[in-house]
Amino acid sequence: MEEQLKGLVSEITRFSTKDGPGIRTTVFLKGCFLRCRWCSNPETFTCEKMLFYIPARCKECGRCEQACPKGAISSDYQSPQRIDRALCDRCMKCVDTCMYHAFSCSGTEYTVDDIVRILERDAPFYGDEGGLTVSGGEPMFQGRFLKELFHESKSRGFNNILDTCGYGDTELLKSILPDVDMALLDLKAMDPELHRRWTGVSNEVILKNAEIITSSVKTRVSIPLIPGANDSVENIEATASFAKEHGVEWVDINPLHKLGAGKYGYLGLESPYDGFPDLPEEKVQEVVSIFERYGLNTTVGRMM
Repeated sequence: MEEQLKGLVSEITRFSTKDGPGIRTTVFLKGCFLRCRWCSNPETFTCEKMLFYIPARCKECGRCEQACPKGAISSDYQSPQRIDRALCDRCMKCVDTCMYHAFSCSGTEYTVDDIVRILERDAPFYGDEGGLTVSGGEPMFQGRFLKELFHESKSRGFNNILDTCGYGDTELLKSILPDVDMALLDLKAMDPELHRRWTGVSNEVILKNAEIITSSVKTRVSIPLIPGANDSVENIEATASFAKEHGVEWVDINPLHKLGAGKYGYLGLESPYDGFPDLPEEKVQEVVSIFERYGLNTTVGRMM
């Protein structure tokens, strides 16, 4: 019997109302092509299991130190740097040993059938509009799994939404879109060099794929509004123009938040947020007015 393709998932959020119309089951796949400096989900950077350590939960019992075969865990219990990440091979024995959930693993393998069984349990709550949303990270990072999941979900009659930044293999994307009912397209910056400066990659592939997405399925654009990065009038005007030109009717503005700062610490990483100034409410309203001037329905935050 052929082994089923597996996807690595960071989280599955059930009964979500922010990831598309109706009540939805949102699957967050691990792995991303971009490294946005403001990202609030560092646990999705790579398609591999990652180890969280939350010092506030530690009861200093020492069981994790004894369980670690690499000697990668020190007795400095309250330090975010307690784990020697160079020694750690992510065997997750500390996770299995800790009774207080100070250690946790981000990354669980699922087959398509595993996720479909979850969808079937949630189906009574979907109504006419709800269904499956796949997000990330960037879902196209695990494009083969995404394709199989959407195809099987659609064959069972579920509504599928793709939450994407638009980066990924174009031909694979084209093969996925027939099973997509709506796309939530995150446009970060329209100028290629600006995009590269803040995300690590050019937006050439993104804009090419964005044209394919908007011409194939109903698309709702979102823009992370980052002070000092992409909040210039020029970038907002260019984003609004692109959305209008490609038949987009709705734009969601997502002002920078720093809710992911704790995750960086739990992963032994430095928080990126100290370098970002606060975003004045007047700036947010200015951006709203620009999009509305282009005739685009606009919300602050994703209100479905």
